[in-house]
Amino acid sequence: MIVFEDLTDIRERLPQAQWHHVWAFRRLYEYVSYKAPDRGISVEQVEPNHTSQRCSRTDCGFTHEDNRHGEHFECQKCGYELNADYNAAKNIGLRYARKRHHKLRSSPTSGGGDAPVDVRMNGGTLNSESHRPVAGD
Repeated sequence: MIVFEDLTDIRERLPQAQWHHVWAFRRLYEYVSYKAPDRGISVEQVEPNHTSQRCSRTDCGFTHEDNRHGEHFECQKCGYELNADYNAAKNIGLRYARKRHHKLRSSPTSGGGDAPVDVRMNGGTLNSESHRPVAGD
């Protein structure tokens, strides 16, 4: 499973966005959506609202624009710190899991609150119980 933020109508929602970045993202999504089924991989989209501003710790979830500073994320409520893109990726995975009511595997190595209890991140990927490795994983 590969999950993307749904950027449909993003021009209307974020008129200040840099459109060459949105265009590149859309092309990536189209390419992955076209190629992934050949490998037995599903591609889904979730709403993008505040994924980069929300704390990905399941015991927090505080959302505020001051949480993100460029590439750095620091929750103003609980103090959780990590790479901002990694935090957003975890939120995208959590949003997909909630949307589909999927139960995700816990990570015995996530300790210290690095990953939410019901999410395991390996190299930037979210692994669910139905995960099937692709050749080269």
